[in-house]
Amino acid sequence: MKKSSYVPKAMNLASNQWRWLEDMASKYKLSSTSKAMRCCINCVALGDAQMESDGGCCGCNNTITKEVELSTEQLAWVEGQYNRCDNDNNDDSTLSIEQKVVSACMKLDEYTVFGIIRCKSSVAKCEGAQEAVENIQQQFSVEKDEVVTKENIDICAKSCGCE
Repeated sequence: MKKSSYVPKAMNLASNQWRWLEDMASKYKLSSTSKAMRCCINCVALGDAQMESDGGCCGCNNTITKEVELSTEQLAWVEGQYNRCDNDNNDDSTLSIEQKVVSACMKLDEYTVFGIIRCKSSVAKCEGAQEAVENIQQQFSVEKDEVVTKENIDICAKSCGCE
């Protein structure tokens, strides 16, 4: 299967959030911090993690802007969250959607974020997903048939998540 093309996006996250993404990318043998961020976006977009309306605290006093690469669907989902949340009068948070996504994932167990394969097609057709199955087997000491997969995902079909 053809690899997805990615679009660069500047993201402003707290320094501890960037450090966490870097640590997770290294720990789970992900190709980059961008891949760790894509895992987080998919996790939240599919409802496996919930963003808090107030966002909580992420150490935002020390933010850093870096560029990550997202799929066009992920970029559309993030932009859609801004559009939906702009109309939400209950959301008085100063945190960005990206900060809320990472904050939500930092609170979860790592398996939920990085141990579940979320694939736009099917694992059988996707080389990256097959490699992920092997990495998850090693990292979490599970058998191949125990690896949780969500195939043919469409993150743009899910609800806002910023209730």
